[in-house]
This record gives sequence, C-alpha cells and structure tokens, in this order.
Amino acid sequence: MHKKFKELATRHAILIVHKDYDKVAKLSLFLEEHGFLCLYAKSGLEAFKNFESAKDGIKTLMMQEDNLPIDAYKTIDYIKTELNQTPYCVILKEFAGTATNNAQQLELIDRSFILGEELSDLLRDIVQQEKTFDKQGSFVYSLDYLKEISDNSTEFIEESLQLFSSSVAKEIGDLYLKIQNNNYEEIRKIAHKIKPSFAMVQNHKGVEICDQITYKAKDGELKNIIDDLYAEFTNIQHALKTDYPNLNL
Repeated sequence: MHKKFKELATRHAILIVHKDYDKVAKLSLFLEEHGFLCLYAKSGLEAFKNFESAKDGIKTLMMQEDNLPIDAYKTIDYIKTELNQTPYCVILKEFAGTATNNAQQLELIDRSFILGEELSDLLRDIVQQEKTFDKQGSFVYSLDYLKEISDNSTEFIEESLQLFSSSVAKEIGDLYLKIQNNNYEEIRKIAHKIKPSFAMVQNHKGVEICDQITYKAKDGELKNIIDDLYAEFTNIQHALKTDYPNLNL
C-alpha cells in the first residue's frame, strides 16, 4: 500500500450510501484496499445516525443521487446545516445524463461519480481534498465542477478562473460603493448575483455569506458582512495565484 494512503487510513472514514450494496461493493473494496475505512448505509436516515454517532470521524460521504426516502441533496443539506458537519460530498450516479445543473444542488456537493467509471481519478480527488483540508483547515476552492462540465479542459478551467477573478472583484467593488450610499436593496441584488460564482469554485463559505447578505442580514450589519465576503474572495485569489502563476489574476 502506498505510504500516503496509509497515512490517511488512520483518520479518514468514508460513508457510502446506496440502496443496493452490490452496486457499490467494488467501490468500497477499492477504497479499503487503499487504506480507507468504508462504512455502509442504505438510506439518508441511516446516514444521519452514522454522522451523529461518529461526530467528525466521517471525512467523505458518497451517496446514491436518487436514494429514497430522502435523496442525496436533501441528506447532504441536513448533514451540513443541522448536524454542522462538512464532509467531502460525492454524488453517485448510474448514468452521465443524470448530472444536475441546479445551482442550489451544486452548492452542496464537491463532485459526482458515475458508477462503473475509472476509480483512480476519484481516489486522487479524495486524497487531494484531504491534503487541502489538512493544510488550510477548510476548502478554499475546488475545480471538480469545472472539470466535470468541461471534460477536464485546461483552457476552459483557466478562462473560468479568470472570469471569476475579474467579475467578482468588480461586483465586490460595487458592494462597497452601494454601502456608502446606503443602497441596501442593490447590495442584496449584487450578492445574489455573485453567489453562483462562489458555487462554481465550490467555496461554500462564500455562498453562505452571499445568502446572509441577500436574505438574513439587517441593513446595519451589511458593511461587516461585505468585509467578510471580500476576505473570503481574497483567500481564493491568493490560492489561485499560487496554483496558477501564469494567469492574470
């Protein structure tokens, strides 16, 4: 077993949720062979019990997209909002055509995986996310969604990152202009507008801050929350500049 997988094995548990274990048996065996502790549940209700009992021990959740009685997206939302846990979330699909374009669902997940596809890419992403989490304490950004919709096109990903950088910088600048004029309605519209940009790079904190500005914050609280959004954007920018020094960010 490779050394880096041994290092993860002592602390990285993966919960696989699927109504039919036979459909995920190969996946579970593969991950266990690479040192991960694989747990199994048939439904979202069983998943809740696993997360409640394991506290923060489950680092990755892989769940059948259309699982019943609670589908994967509702299950993940509950785990994050009610149980206050943030595992790396993988949607398990039967066919490529079931991919979702729903922005609200996109915000919840880190990547999708079609059962029967090559397992090495999935393994690499799990290991990479674990290393990123260990280093930073939280996920600053992820390219999994961009890789999925572009078939891992480097050109598309880099163009998307440049667009993210320039457009969000402009919109945050507009937020500061609007706050000076106490234009709170426009501030909320701008926050709602840029929320999908943070979702695109899977920065969940940025998404949550945008929601807070749009729906929850009082007028007098907006200035400090805009500062929080700018700080999170700066964190993403710093990480992107480090990872992509060739881009004009």
